[in-house]
Amino acid sequence: MAGDRSYAGFITWMAATLLAGVLLVVLFVVVVDPYRLFRLVDIAGFNAVKPRPEHFQSEIKLAGAKALRPATVLMGNSRVDVGIDPDSEQLGAARRPAYNLAIPGTGVGTSREQFEHLRAAGAAPSTLLLGVDFFDFLLDPDSAEVPAKAPPGGLAGQRWKVETLFSLNALLDAVTTLRIQRDPDAGTMTAHGFNPLHDYLRFAREDGYHSLFQQRALENARNFSLAPHGIARTRGDSSSEWRDLGGLLDAAARGKTDIHLIIYPYHAQLMAMMEQTGLWPVFEQWKLRLLREIATVNAAHPGARIVLWDFSGYGAPQCEPIPARGDVVRATRWYWESGHFKAALGERILARVFGAAGAASGTGEFGFRLNAANWNDNRDRIARERRACLAAEAAMFDAAAALVADFRARHPGKAPGR
Repeated sequence: MAGDRSYAGFITWMAATLLAGVLLVVLFVVVVDPYRLFRLVDIAGFNAVKPRPEHFQSEIKLAGAKALRPATVLMGNSRVDVGIDPDSEQLGAARRPAYNLAIPGTGVGTSREQFEHLRAAGAAPSTLLLGVDFFDFLLDPDSAEVPAKAPPGGLAGQRWKVETLFSLNALLDAVTTLRIQRDPDAGTMTAHGFNPLHDYLRFAREDGYHSLFQQRALENARNFSLAPHGIARTRGDSSSEWRDLGGLLDAAARGKTDIHLIIYPYHAQLMAMMEQTGLWPVFEQWKLRLLREIATVNAAHPGARIVLWDFSGYGAPQCEPIPARGDVVRATRWYWESGHFKAALGERILARVFGAAGAASGTGEFGFRLNAANWNDNRDRIARERRACLAAEAAMFDAAAALVADFRARHPGKAPGR
């Protein structure tokens, strides 16, 4: 009997010790709060700087937006995530607070889901800035529709709440939070969802910006050469991306949300590769389709306020020179690499969209307020910019063409879907 009592006592002690350990870990995660979910403590030098979450980023950002109830929401993919700062003074008092809900590697479907969640929570913004990415809409015209996966519901849909509290990842991110407080190169996310991409600064110092551009260019040479050359199917003029865009625009218009659609300011190197791989005509078709989608929503909601901004082209920012190979001193002003612009250029986007200059489009301004009536003016604008950029940076165009030709020479049997 004494042995049984001793064994029972040992089990009780072990269980109590395990429970105490779990509670201490949970308390540590809650206090350090690596994902800003609890907001009990926010002390400079202790936990004010937060690491960029590697898991459940969409859920964590959405929780942050719901808590803030922002007047302006920024949506899109990684280009908005790292390029447009919601704390910018360009937004003005009437459009703040703002939150960056952009999620890397996602399309319009994710933005639509996020907006619906905000609306259901009574936190729909008065202004929506949505970056739309041409490459998300590319598809093989003869491909079959891939059924959309339903979002997880029930307990599966709440898994992120458990894992951001009771998991090894949460514990490690809490420890990381303490470690990065004074690390200027740490990968972080601000209180309003922005990724300043500080970790790229170290790469740029060590390898130079040429390496960042070159790595992205090699990826683009492959991806653009193999990319489908269509934006609609021959069997039905629709796809999930277009339906999600239409659904998001419709929901925002019904809720009286001002909508600003942004065509990204891709760097001239990337645009030159689009030309070399035959994607340029498809790019123009895509812009026209965007205008048709807006017209459809405007017809259904006459009071809708939707503006399409075309920041693509070959203007001075997009034609920014790429530092030479081996140059680890010179830093770029506008771009991390050809696909991702810096917050400095994001400031110019916000100034164009929300500043006094946003009322009309001039020939020399960065960003063009595009509509059906000025379509040809926009094409002329891009053509003029291209001629000037080619004259200034001919070597960049030649290098882009050489990378595409090299990929095709090494992969002669591969061709894009048309």
